[in-house]
Amino acid sequence: MKILITGASGFLGAETVARAARLGHDVRAMIRQNSPRERLALPASQLYVGDMTQPETFPGAVAGMEGVIHCAAVTATGATDEELSRRVNIDGTVRLFQAAKAAGVRRWIQISSMSAHPATTSAYGMTKLAADEFLRAVAPPPAWTILRPSLIYGPGGGKGLVDKTVKLLEKLPLMPILGAGREPIRPVYVGDVAEAAIECLEREVAIGKTYMLGGADEVSLNEFMAELARARGLKRPLIHIPLPLAMVLARAFSILLKNPPITVDNVKGVREAQRVEQEPAERDLGYRPLGLREGLRRTFAG
Repeated sequence: MKILITGASGFLGAETVARAARLGHDVRAMIRQNSPRERLALPASQLYVGDMTQPETFPGAVAGMEGVIHCAAVTATGATDEELSRRVNIDGTVRLFQAAKAAGVRRWIQISSMSAHPATTSAYGMTKLAADEFLRAVAPPPAWTILRPSLIYGPGGGKGLVDKTVKLLEKLPLMPILGAGREPIRPVYVGDVAEAAIECLEREVAIGKTYMLGGADEVSLNEFMAELARARGLKRPLIHIPLPLAMVLARAFSILLKNPPITVDNVKGVREAQRVEQEPAERDLGYRPLGLREGLRRTFAG
């Protein structure tokens, strides 16, 4: 299939590009002008310079494509910018979808988030939810599927939450935990999310559905942090930061730092965490994610 992958230089986007190309799909990778390209093992003819804030670049991006895997987004890993989040996550998604419809694209895979739920108060969660609701209100084509991955980890995470956490663990004598750390989570390996997105392209049963994606193991935040430290060969005592204090720190960091260690949306994400129910993905997509220890082994191998 001829596929456009947006956000192709990002953590999940680059993994999706690599896997789709290995499976024989004809991939067009949409990147911004100054995006890093070292993870994209594609000829220049398959790289398309576009920007989610520049809808005039969309017709060229979708021309001749049969499917779109839409990974591009303003996430919760940087200082919160509500205006940019709306422009990219809502307005950009709407305009790109409309361009895809005009171009005759038949399949659209939306990478959403577990933060996109009605109770969310984070800018990231609210804008991703609004984009999902837009899709649900429109008639195909393109026929859409929404994927809501849990906390994604894996090699090449860059500025993601897990990568930032690892860097903190290596620098600090203590392991900081937001809140009590008892919330159940299912961290998911990046390759499993990429494979699910590609699998959806050809699965008619997935059309018009929303799937949660997590890893094989449900663990508490405390357990995840302990496994993360173990995988790096580190021993760190836990220190719990009450969420009200964490929010104060996050707001201060967001003012002072371009890439803060925690953000307001990170704190809200912990406070508003949802349980991952992935049985529908297992049933419809044959989804079989890695366990946490194996995923972390692959993350830090070499």
